[in-house]
Amino acid sequence: MPNARAGSTLNNLLTSEQVPTDNVVDAAVYFVGPGDLIAYQTTALDFTEKLTVVTPENTLLLERYGLINVDGMTLKQVRDTITSIVQARSRGTVECFVALRRPRLVYVTLKGNVPYPGTYTVPASMRVSTLLAVARQPWLLRRDAAVGEQVRAAGSMTETSKVQELTRNTGSGISPYAARNIVVRHRKGSSSVDLLKAKLTGFAMLDPHVREGDEIVVPYEDKLVAAVAISGAVANPVTISYKPGDKVSLLLDAAGGPTPDADLARVMLVQSGGDGKISLQVDSMLHLTGEDVDLQPGSTIIVERLAVTGAAPRQGVVEIYGEVRQPGATIIVPGETRLADVLKDAGGITEHAALALAYVVRQDPLPNNAKELYDNATRRLQYSDLTLEDTLRFRIDQNYRLPYVSCDFVKAFANPSSSDNIILENGDIIVVPKTPERVYVYGQVHQPGYVSFVPKQSLSWYVDRAGGFAKGAKPGRARIIKGKTRVWVESNDDIYVEPGDEVYVPRSPDVPAGTEIQTYAVIAGIVSSITALVGLFYTILR
Repeated sequence: MPNARAGSTLNNLLTSEQVPTDNVVDAAVYFVGPGDLIAYQTTALDFTEKLTVVTPENTLLLERYGLINVDGMTLKQVRDTITSIVQARSRGTVECFVALRRPRLVYVTLKGNVPYPGTYTVPASMRVSTLLAVARQPWLLRRDAAVGEQVRAAGSMTETSKVQELTRNTGSGISPYAARNIVVRHRKGSSSVDLLKAKLTGFAMLDPHVREGDEIVVPYEDKLVAAVAISGAVANPVTISYKPGDKVSLLLDAAGGPTPDADLARVMLVQSGGDGKISLQVDSMLHLTGEDVDLQPGSTIIVERLAVTGAAPRQGVVEIYGEVRQPGATIIVPGETRLADVLKDAGGITEHAALALAYVVRQDPLPNNAKELYDNATRRLQYSDLTLEDTLRFRIDQNYRLPYVSCDFVKAFANPSSSDNIILENGDIIVVPKTPERVYVYGQVHQPGYVSFVPKQSLSWYVDRAGGFAKGAKPGRARIIKGKTRVWVESNDDIYVEPGDEVYVPRSPDVPAGTEIQTYAVIAGIVSSITALVGLFYTILR
């Protein structure tokens, strides 16, 4: 009869409504809680499987062994505790086997930078990463009343909107920064979640199973945080947020393996700290076989592609930063790939991009010291015909010259066949700044400082917003300083102030008192001479 009863119970268990699962439960990180169904079996006379449920007090009632407190225990700790009790009672003659038959359902609250914040009912076997992925499609979670509201709201969406929502992002759909900085607040204490590092062997605790009452807080993007990237012949070129202690193995794992044309003998780590390029040793699955080097903020791994037989390898890398959807390093064909192509490969620009301020930096041999810089500038002046004033300006321009590539991003986007859609070279760096929402006005104005940017407004309009011209100002010498080139432009009705520009109002030139007296004396002398000449002509004509 006991066997029949146990078999009936097990049959009811297996044929009841199933709870969805996303992965194998890790006994070392799964915390047992009220509602978990635990199965145990001993090698004593009664060899049948016995089932027990964790009580709301976080205790387990075991037949013939009594009550056990399992508060704060992982499944592994519960298994070890039950096994030790059974063996202690039997003096080591009885073995015990313990397993989780069915996980409990728990309420979990999702907050922060997620499309559908709220409270969800999910099995405790679910990990944080799975909850974030499923919560992008809350109609899949049918058990939660709050989710029912999401389902009804989804019913009013058009079919196109639903498809866009479902296909907008893969995986959890959160930013690289958020994926590594999620915080889970438990009833007691909290946990840090790093979804990328959790995929590495030995770091499963960084993507924990959820517990009752958990609050999962997904942070908003922090664009000031450094990043590291892997690109080239990999299945998933990716840029991720950098954290101290990150190693090469993290990026290699995040890449999802090599593509068929990957040249695994040419996997290079480019360190941003001036350590140059480091060759990495990997196997056929892109797993590291050599030293696991520490990454630096801005480090990039490049997996190069196999060269076509009979052709010289023509492959390069450019980096792109700022207001693009997928910043980081990318592979190009030097002398062929154009600017617009790379921006397209980076997912395009964001709505905050300032194309008028964007620029391309090309590698330029820089002087080793100040003396070499001075010598180079002097050598260029050796046969010049500049005036003294021009020479001073030339030296200033030399000191602050920048290795920009001459191009206009606005024109390159508007007309890809134009010369502004430049051909890129290996090592180029593309920077797309964020559109400034302000203009700095300074000099001889009453209220110098930032003024909110308004399109199609002139220099005088911004001066008025800064309190107008102050005493001593020279309005005719006021200039617009262009944001990208820093060139001074004289204002007129056809020139508007653009985002990133500055407005400068100079003072009247300071003139020493002696010089001013001399100037007035010269003017008086000229006036006297003219008066004398007029008098002379008048006398002669009489």
